[in-house]
Amino acid sequence: MINRIGLVIRPGSNRVLAVAREVVAWCQARNLELDVCPHTAKSLKFPDGGVSSKEMVKRADPIITLAGDGTLIGIARHVEGASPVFIGVNFGNLGFLTEVRPDEIFPVLESVLTGEVKCAERVLLEVQVERRGSVVFESRAVNDVVVQKGARSRLPELDLAVNGHDVARIRADGIIVATPTGSTAYSLAAGGSIAHPALSVILVTPICPHSLTNRPLILPGTATVKIELPRFDDEMLVTVDGQLSERLVTGDIIKVSQAKQTVKFVVSREKSYFDILRTKLNWGVPNRPG
Repeated sequence: MINRIGLVIRPGSNRVLAVAREVVAWCQARNLELDVCPHTAKSLKFPDGGVSSKEMVKRADPIITLAGDGTLIGIARHVEGASPVFIGVNFGNLGFLTEVRPDEIFPVLESVLTGEVKCAERVLLEVQVERRGSVVFESRAVNDVVVQKGARSRLPELDLAVNGHDVARIRADGIIVATPTGSTAYSLAAGGSIAHPALSVILVTPICPHSLTNRPLILPGTATVKIELPRFDDEMLVTVDGQLSERLVTGDIIKVSQAKQTVKFVVSREKSYFDILRTKLNWGVPNRPG
């Protein structure tokens, strides 16, 4: 039974703020508790300081984000157990994940209360950086894990292995390891395939490889990807969803696998995944006679 809802907003928009106040009133009318993040608490002038994303995903279900895909990804990454339902609301630009229009919020919330909401379950990645036998960084990713050189660094060599089997030593600007959700993000821009989000696969895409034979790979979801930095003295980073990063040093081992956790996003009943692809990627629809 639902008794606590989470709310995260993008600050600086009067329209977003007005909708957020409507959500607060809707919750109060139904005696539902409301968790908000710190900047949402400040924008709405709540007396307390709000809760962290990590705490919100443990306590609240559903969680509403009044912002873009980046905000939704930033909180969904913190799911540790069973996923709450994430309701991503877009204000102008349809997102790959934020599919709900502002005027659909309350019908969607009512459908969550009755258990009739339409959701899509998406896989997450888990990344660890090992340095001299110790884990120095770990996170989950909704979109991707990127191992990439700094802007002014020379071209590195990266050793790629899958399930303990050596694949290649790749000279490239970096390597992207992506979920199907992230296949339409950085991986796509680097020449990777688009994978339907219902698939349980891991995508590996080299970034501007020195050799044209280094092509993108699509691996089963059970695979463990290992990227090792054998010798490199310039700047090298691992970045998660374009939001978290850790500097790497020679000998670091980056291990990426599919997480046990999945996340649930509300999807539109009116638009298919391919409708969104056509809109976001500007794909034309051919004219058909009659």
